[in-house]
Amino acid sequence: FENQLQDTTNAIVAEIERLAGGDPRIALAKQPEVFPQENGMLIQIELLFVPGQTAQLLSVFFDQQTRRASYV
Repeated sequence: FENQLQDTTNAIVAEIERLAGGDPRIALAKQPEVFPQENGMLIQIELLFVPGQTAQLLSVFFDQQTRRASYV
């Protein structure tokens, strides 16, 4: 993990938006949120599955100590 600077956060958000924009089956309900934590970072993404209208919240914690990601 890199230092949790604003540039890093912006790069993560841009990559999520790029990936979501490449799949016509999903759309972002709002801009992804990145929350720095003491030992990693939490990323929250609200996804719409097209043609649905209900957003689903996906929360993933990236743990710097174990180098693993887990659903929250």
